[in-house]
Amino acid sequence: MTVLEYFGLNEQPFRLGPDPRYLFYSGQVKEAIAKCEYMARDRVGPIYMYGPIGSGKTSILRRITERLSTDKRYTVAYVIAANVRRPNTFLKVIMEAFDVPTARAYDANLKLFETFLLDQYKKNTIPVLLLDEAQNANRDALKLIHYLLNFETATTKLLQIVLAGQEELATRILRYRELASRMFPIAINAMSSTDLEEMIRFRWMVAGGKTMPFVEGDSVYKTLFARSKGLPRDAVKVCDEVLRELVASERKQATAKDIDTIAGQLNLVK
Repeated sequence: MTVLEYFGLNEQPFRLGPDPRYLFYSGQVKEAIAKCEYMARDRVGPIYMYGPIGSGKTSILRRITERLSTDKRYTVAYVIAANVRRPNTFLKVIMEAFDVPTARAYDANLKLFETFLLDQYKKNTIPVLLLDEAQNANRDALKLIHYLLNFETATTKLLQIVLAGQEELATRILRYRELASRMFPIAINAMSSTDLEEMIRFRWMVAGGKTMPFVEGDSVYKTLFARSKGLPRDAVKVCDEVLRELVASERKQATAKDIDTIAGQLNLVK
């Protein structure tokens, strides 16, 4: 019997992946999305969002992509950064994400992209570049980002940029003072124990679940928080394995001991 059949679910509640429907709106998530939308809408300036692995940055960026893409005021490009050596290669990736034709020469591509941005400005459309895994961007790529920020009129920036990446992204940007001085940071931290519990309950509800598969009052969520360190990805991995274990052992609810055992199997230290 499958997990879905056993628990009467419509879909997998703890599947890893940046599905925006499963993004839990904690306080910091709401703030990050609101700030990114405000900065894009009012063309205030670029943002870099950073946090530990598994803290939900990609899910946030996917939700921003989804929300802006449904608004005709925006032209949105979502790009996963790669550690490319040549800025022209990186620029071509960005241009292709905006469906802008590319040339061979770097200077020609800069001119083509600037023409595109000016055309979007005349149409009252706001181009937004969402760059994920931006910790992979090398110094030359960051120099290109810095250069693209110079595309502006006397009063308006032509391109809005949101970078998202692991904690080293902040370190790289802060070392590049000219870029850091023009960008606004958003730190995404691990969840609180309360938010983590609410996230698990939220995902179960979205998947069509009814009775939670955890024994109430058994320190299940405290154990899950301690093992995951408040990182949603690790917590979700544990819960997914717990469901499989419950099906295999023909039980409906897991205990804190189950959580602790499975977290150990996943090498999540106390």
